[in-house]
Amino acid sequence: MGKPGREAQHARELAALRMQLDEAEQTLQAIRKGEVDALVVDDAVYTLDSANAASNRLRSDVLAQMKDAVVAVDLDGRLIFLNAAAESQYGVTASAALGHPLEQLYRVRWYDDADRARCEAELRDQGSWRGESLHIRADGGELHAESTLTALTDSDGVATGCLIVSRDISERYRAAATLQEAMRELARSQQEFSTLVENSPFIFARFDRALRPLYVSPAIEKYGAWPASHYVGKTHQETGVPEALAAEWQALLLGVFESGQVASTRFSLATPAQGLRHFEAKLIPESSQPGVVNSVLSIASDVTERETADRERRFAAEALREADRRKDVFIATLAHELRNPLAPIGNAVEIMRMARDAQTQAATRGMIERQLRQLVHLVDDLLDVSRISQGKLELRRERVELAAVVRHAVETSRPLIDAGRHELVIEPVPVPGIFLEGDMTRLTQVVANLLNNAAKYTPSEGRITVTTLRDGADAVVRVADSGIGIAADRLPEVFEMFAQVDRTSARTQGGLGIGLALVKRLVEMHGGSVAVASAGPGRGSYFELRLPAVASTVVSVRAASSSAADAAPGNGSRILIADDNRDSADSMAMMLGMLGFETTVVYDGDDAIHAAAAVRPRVAILDLGMPRLAGDEVARRLRGEAWAKDMVLIALSGWGRDDDRKKTAEAGFDHHLVKPLDLKALSLLLAPVASGPKAAQ
Repeated sequence: MGKPGREAQHARELAALRMQLDEAEQTLQAIRKGEVDALVVDDAVYTLDSANAASNRLRSDVLAQMKDAVVAVDLDGRLIFLNAAAESQYGVTASAALGHPLEQLYRVRWYDDADRARCEAELRDQGSWRGESLHIRADGGELHAESTLTALTDSDGVATGCLIVSRDISERYRAAATLQEAMRELARSQQEFSTLVENSPFIFARFDRALRPLYVSPAIEKYGAWPASHYVGKTHQETGVPEALAAEWQALLLGVFESGQVASTRFSLATPAQGLRHFEAKLIPESSQPGVVNSVLSIASDVTERETADRERRFAAEALREADRRKDVFIATLAHELRNPLAPIGNAVEIMRMARDAQTQAATRGMIERQLRQLVHLVDDLLDVSRISQGKLELRRERVELAAVVRHAVETSRPLIDAGRHELVIEPVPVPGIFLEGDMTRLTQVVANLLNNAAKYTPSEGRITVTTLRDGADAVVRVADSGIGIAADRLPEVFEMFAQVDRTSARTQGGLGIGLALVKRLVEMHGGSVAVASAGPGRGSYFELRLPAVASTVVSVRAASSSAADAAPGNGSRILIADDNRDSADSMAMMLGMLGFETTVVYDGDDAIHAAAAVRPRVAILDLGMPRLAGDEVARRLRGEAWAKDMVLIALSGWGRDDDRKKTAEAGFDHHLVKPLDLKALSLLLAPVASGPKAAQ
């Protein structure tokens, strides 16, 4: 119902109320004269009660619909009523405010002490007051209010409280303040305008109807060869503005003179002092009387740096989007690459369970070993990328032979090359004579990654060629393949992290996109370079690796790691194994038992402490993430025992970063091995224990 409808309804209710009151008054007179009986008295009382209830409903309805805030307080200043407008105006609900002091809604701040005194006097003497004050809401907000205060009394005229009707006139105050400020600004503007314009980085210019400058601000001198006054009254030919720009500018000026509307434009200008700059300008009509444009004020700003920054932000945003896309591709590919070796490992386990003949057992063991090496290689590459990114990868430099690097790399990549039934050609066969100063392991990793890349991106029965040579001061390795090739526009991306230049379903061995990125970073750490070329899709790829060569003097040859079979037998030395992964702990115990060690296995840290005290092992292999007591805490406690000071403590963990190794060393561990366990590495660590003096127990 709209406002007129509500008013009409209220009028009808008020008329009915008056009729009821008239009837009640007549009955009251009759009662006083003794002219009515008890039944009539009861009817009169009922009529008065109904009229009173109707009056209360009408009053509540009117108060509820008032736009002004209506508040009532008792003599103690506690709230006894507030309407919906008061709730909205002061931000407090009636349920939360009723019964509380008026300060629950607001506090009054008088504009003047005289206003407060006048309010108190008029309310006391006249029963009402009307004026303005500042209301501080309970939440700290302020509003200017025009209020009417009316004393509330009972039927005997005794004061019972006060009714307060307030209207928010903050907008009026703000408008008045704005107007006053505008008037002050207007008074100052003429004085300050000249100073503002003269010192502004913007170029101000005022043009007459002949389109000639009446004024040009000094900011133009930053770009031109003349003082600002030189431009006044000059044509564009006289100031050297290009014809095309001058024509565009004059058309804009004419449009503003004719329409009286503000115009905007952007333009570029080759300036004598600053070179090519980009500007934005507004053309504002100036009138001395309505409908007549006397001049046009232009304000031009140099936006060259802003446009450059915007362009850089766009490039950065695009780079972030691309990085995010590559991250998603990497995560999906990582899942794929992890599942690839896990699938044959799972199959091999089932085969070993079903088959009993030695030939099948040997074949499945070989399958598991190959896939396990693939998993370890994958994890190692990820860790190497992390170490390089953090600057924590250190090269163990020694004088190495390029031929040895290539041989070891071929051995590493041979399973993948054979799986693809590729032909591997080494031209010429590496011979002694080319030497490098570098990390043998990392250089082998570099060449192996190039060979792996060639094997992955070459269809079955392809050809991979490796060429080694000396070119001046450089040792060169070239790896060419007959694979899927690379499009010219994708060549710059192949060495970027997580790059995947081909995602077709026909090629499912693409890897994580970190191998070539790792190659590039490791080569650069050795002071070398790597380049790629391709004749295009389907025409193979060609990688060239260049490293600084050194003089062919005596070479220190690194001994190969011993195999598990070559390791010294255990001779019954006691080893404690603690790992909450039961399969991992039990399988390790089985392997060490086969090597002649006596093993004790527990599955949490507390049991490791008790078992160590009971069996006094020579070696304790402790998993770090065990329940009840972590492996590093077990190591600290064992180091605190006199009988365990000479015990060899080996940490076994899925974490292998430099920080992780540092923490285990601080906890008292002698060695840190990374899961999955490398039996060769473990056997080398145990060899001194088995053969040394400490073997006797």
